[in-house]
Amino acid sequence: MKKKLIATGALVLAVSGTAYAAAGGANASGDQKNAQGRSTAAARAASPSVIACDGGRHLSMKSRIVNSPFTFSETATPDEDRALPGGSLTVTGPTSGKDTVLVTVSGETQITGGTATDWMGLEVKLDGVNINPFTAAGDVLAFTGEPSWNLNSGQFCAKVGPGRHTVRVYVNLHDDGANSTLGGWVDDYLVSFQRYA
Repeated sequence: MKKKLIATGALVLAVSGTAYAAAGGANASGDQKNAQGRSTAAARAASPSVIACDGGRHLSMKSRIVNSPFTFSETATPDEDRALPGGSLTVTGPTSGKDTVLVTVSGETQITGGTATDWMGLEVKLDGVNINPFTAAGDVLAFTGEPSWNLNSGQFCAKVGPGRHTVRVYVNLHDDGANSTLGGWVDDYLVSFQRYA
């Protein structure tokens, strides 16, 4: 299948997923082709990596709802994790292979006492190890950064193998160096654990 797009004197022809471009109807010179190749390679290198966390048939869903506020304060330990009440589940993995666990956390959240660059983090750990999304540098998902009652949500995904496993949700406070006295607040929240074969 061939597709053509003509705009302001440029022709782009895509054949089998490969794009060829010619400016003003003329063929690109070798230097232009090399520059285009370097530009394409740089764009590919800068692209974010995508992690597949797929599942098959739905096996179960367990939800925990808490309708009273969980409040916590910044401690002397930067970004210290605080277990979210009701945000824990022990699962027994399959006898062989791996199942997929999808964790959704949603609730009213706010952070108080800080500046515009402070935030509340949200993370989920499987047997004490962070699951995606997160980065190896310890960057956790920012759950909120505002002193208002907003409904926020995040999802996390991991694979579980045979044996017993603990999935636990944590929140923390990130003080961006202003030495504020931060307070975290999570209310009317739901933690959902879905499992797929």
